[in-house]
Amino acid sequence: MQLSSVILILNRHRISKVLLVLIKFITFVYSVFISKAVIHMRHVYLPLLLLFICSTLHAQDIPVKRDSLRLQTGTATDKKTDSLTPDPNKTIPLRLPRLNPAENAEPQFTPYERHKISLNRESSHSLLPPVYWSGAASDFINTKSRTAVATMQPAPDLLLYSSATLGLVETPYFGKGNYYNLNTGARYLVSQQLMLGASGSYHSDFGFLPHWSTGLDASYRINRNLMIDGGLSYMQTAGNMFGLRQSAVAMDLHGRYRLNDDWFLNAYGGMPVMQQNNRPAAPMMPLMNTPYYGGSVEHWFNSTTGVEAGVIWMRDMFSGKMRPQPKLELLFRPGR
Repeated sequence: MQLSSVILILNRHRISKVLLVLIKFITFVYSVFISKAVIHMRHVYLPLLLLFICSTLHAQDIPVKRDSLRLQTGTATDKKTDSLTPDPNKTIPLRLPRLNPAENAEPQFTPYERHKISLNRESSHSLLPPVYWSGAASDFINTKSRTAVATMQPAPDLLLYSSATLGLVETPYFGKGNYYNLNTGARYLVSQQLMLGASGSYHSDFGFLPHWSTGLDASYRINRNLMIDGGLSYMQTAGNMFGLRQSAVAMDLHGRYRLNDDWFLNAYGGMPVMQQNNRPAAPMMPLMNTPYYGGSVEHWFNSTTGVEAGVIWMRDMFSGKMRPQPKLELLFRPGR
């Protein structure tokens, strides 16, 4: 094969200009040194030329492609969180009786004690559900009380609880006095937004005017920032040395709005809707005859400690008028 024919073939196949220059250089060397070479150059030149042609044609026939197995973000391969999975650190509020009778004579945001328990439970292999314990305390200048709370979760959506409070009051004129409160109830989670509850309690009130109560309550989360809760309770005096029989049906309502993770706004209200008294001349117990309404600002310093400050309007037992009173209260919840 003549060298000019090879060059023509390479031009027809559109080989790169760099390769053509290389071939012409080899041709020049061949024409200059062919007559003086000891070994015939034609036997070396032809295999070298075929090697360049094959490598070039092979590179042009197989184009470079991108990797088609590269993961795309935002696809089904991403791990998704189940929105129905309960938070292991979720807390449930309980409505317990006031830990101290002295608190009933002071302005309060609610007629009950707010106690929260954590649902961070460990799995158990026993036939009966385990019992978990928590506690609360109340300390004033002349009064102290301690409360033990036992909770049990027989089903994922059902919580049973009971509490017992022992207290001591010491005054300069009347000496020491003991009291106790007993309470039991249940909380049922209907959905992620709605929770229902029922409770019953007994208050010794130092043995003078003991009374018992039972009630129903519910809490509903309208959206991520707004929640409302309320209850309807029936209270009645138990047997006492005065022969006094009083009863009342009262309702309460509470709204809570979230500004951010640390600040909340609260609105409260409550009133008796029905009363009975076997002695009309005797005044009703303040617990059964005190309407109230007000608002507060709630702030949490960290995950366990907060403060709530606001104003409460309550009926004055002497004048019968609604009077505003400031209120400052520390808040605690289980660690998360």
